[in-house]
Amino acid sequence: MAAEIFTDEWAQEWHEEINDNANYKKAAAKWEGAIGMVMTEDEDMGIPEERVVVADLWHGDSRGAKAITSADLDDVPFVIKANPQAWKKVLAGRLDPIVGLMGGKLKLAKGGLFALLPYAKAAKELVASAISVDTEFPDGWD
Repeated sequence: MAAEIFTDEWAQEWHEEINDNANYKKAAAKWEGAIGMVMTEDEDMGIPEERVVVADLWHGDSRGAKAITSADLDDVPFVIKANPQAWKKVLAGRLDPIVGLMGGKLKLAKGGLFALLPYAKAAKELVASAISVDTEFPDGWD
């Protein structure tokens, strides 16, 4: 059954996909710390308020993922923020996350890009795991 994008149910599915992704395990063997993804509100796309999901990552595994509020991001070292249109492109595989960050389609709201660059392959595998989630999009998404 599909989970609506960036909800707690979606985050749980993402967590499972991350842990099932052998390429992520290899690419993220030295990654320590959480990553947050923020979707800004957009009434036209059925996102009446900001949505935030976070995954607690440790040496190639996800220790958990959940929907939170932006107020809960204090201890999250990396936070990527974008509008629904950009996240849609990422989840459709049409926008590489690193390219999106460097081109301004995605914003690194917290953390340094140079600290994230060594984990570019791991970031791509996180996206591959997100793409694997059976995602339901709100009304307004074409």
